[in-house]
Amino acid sequence: MSMDKRDFAWFIVLLALLFAWPVIDRMIARTFFSDHPAKEKTTKPAVSADEVKHAEAADETPAWESRPDTESRGNLEASDDTGADHEPPPTVTLTNAKAEFVLSSRGASLLKVTLHEYRASIEKDSGPMVLDFSTRPSLSYDKLPSLGTTALFTAAVSSDGRSVTFTRDTSNGLRLERTIEVTDRYVLRVIDRFLNVSKSPLKIPNSILRTGPMSREAGRTDSPGVISLGVDTLSPGGESVKHWGGEIGDLFEASMERRELSGLPMVIDEPPRDHPVDWVAAKNKYFVQILTPPEGTGERAWLYARRAPAQREKEDPSFLSRKMTSILEVGAGVEFASVELPPGQVHERVSTLYVGPMKYSELHAMRLHQVDVMEFGMWAPIGKLLLRVLNFLHDHIPPHNYGVAIILLTLIVRVVFWPITHKSTESMKRMAAVAPLVNEIREKYKDNPQKMQQEIMALYKEHKINPLGGCLPMLIQIPVFIALFVVLRSAIELRFASFLWIRDLSEPENLLPGILPFGLPLNILPLLMAATMYLQMKLSPSAGDPVQQKIMSIMMPAMMLIFLYNFASGLALYWTTQNVLMIIQQLMMKRSITPLAPASKGRK
Repeated sequence: MSMDKRDFAWFIVLLALLFAWPVIDRMIARTFFSDHPAKEKTTKPAVSADEVKHAEAADETPAWESRPDTESRGNLEASDDTGADHEPPPTVTLTNAKAEFVLSSRGASLLKVTLHEYRASIEKDSGPMVLDFSTRPSLSYDKLPSLGTTALFTAAVSSDGRSVTFTRDTSNGLRLERTIEVTDRYVLRVIDRFLNVSKSPLKIPNSILRTGPMSREAGRTDSPGVISLGVDTLSPGGESVKHWGGEIGDLFEASMERRELSGLPMVIDEPPRDHPVDWVAAKNKYFVQILTPPEGTGERAWLYARRAPAQREKEDPSFLSRKMTSILEVGAGVEFASVELPPGQVHERVSTLYVGPMKYSELHAMRLHQVDVMEFGMWAPIGKLLLRVLNFLHDHIPPHNYGVAIILLTLIVRVVFWPITHKSTESMKRMAAVAPLVNEIREKYKDNPQKMQQEIMALYKEHKINPLGGCLPMLIQIPVFIALFVVLRSAIELRFASFLWIRDLSEPENLLPGILPFGLPLNILPLLMAATMYLQMKLSPSAGDPVQQKIMSIMMPAMMLIFLYNFASGLALYWTTQNVLMIIQQLMMKRSITPLAPASKGRK
């Protein structure tokens, strides 16, 4: 059935907005329309001039950054560690086949993780990937006097080299014995034993156990509408994993309002909400830290984020921006409730820290839905299945290349849906065959819409046509296409995976940078995708208005080209392959199906 031209115009507009919304929301709406209009009254400054100057160096710890335990540590830690800051603290290295963990006696914390199976950059001689937490050590305690980030512990390595025990006594008789064990995976087991060695009751105050900061990999930028830096939390009680990445800008604005600042703070470090948590995670596009405290002990999550200074903030330190900028790094923490500890008693906490790739096979082994940091969305079961098939094809079929695996996976999906697509195409052909009769009925009963619909439905019934037959089979396939889209967008398996002229399937091709208008590079696959989509739509049977069909055959490829031009080339490879297979299928069906011959005249 053809739609009214006005309805068709609105359909095109809404479809364009659907594809463009992530770009509009993140690049335009937030820039010009703030949820919190500027106040006329003079309020507290958000940052000082010196703070903004320090912010220009993104790889340095900013001057405005203060850890929540600064005041609680007070002079006690300073007196205990006099002179220690002038010497590098002793370190201990624990290793397994997958990673190397560098631990510091300062704060009994994790400074650095080297991932043996992942390169630092696309260059094959770049060395392994290193996650550096030296500016904000992972596994450090905040709000715990004399046992926090600056406290110096003694270290004792086990005889097998698989664990280390850090020990420190405070002046009031509280001892912390922290044992960190390396497992066979990317997981550290952290056993904290608090002992009261004094003769008086002691109180362990509320404290926060931290992850390290996560930032974007060097040389990588976010695709439009894609958030690569994020903090995730899981609360008990059946709630699904909460992804805070898309709300960090709102949290900055809320913090500005709550603290009555005249501009956005450069750093937020606060609970996003007052809920207990089972675990917290800080992540970038491909790597993640997941901190899991003992069951039932996580009072609430803490979220740390540092934003980039706006250009005017760099040029004019007195300028106070109220518009959100990009996020430079994120971190997470778990807050523990205070504990009363009688003399001679022990309080023990056993936590785990996963530091490694966001890889399904690794995260699936964890028991509390930690795999959901991969954000497969509502079609997660389908996405997980497709990822398993993709990895199986890569591992078992030569030449063990992910580009080939994507093509084979797309072929498998098309074969699975062949009967559905065949039925859909056959229905569309039947619709096209009776289209002249439908047009006659529309012309004859144009002044009586109810009679028109009755006659059209009678015509379809006479020719055994289901008017939804061309749509419903396609709707069934949508979840699979969306799930595959999400998988190929974020799968770490595609990181630095090459195929033909493509050096990295997880990034755009970026051939000849700046050769195209607006400084765009040449990306061949998106162009092929648009061309094959145009041809596929031209071959598709249509019972609608030929003018509408012609517009759609141009509009849809153009929109997909614009919005997918700078997405991962693995996505463009999948979409191009799918279009080619659809073209082949339509050509085969065109030869095998004989169109219906409609009656020579309309119904009476």
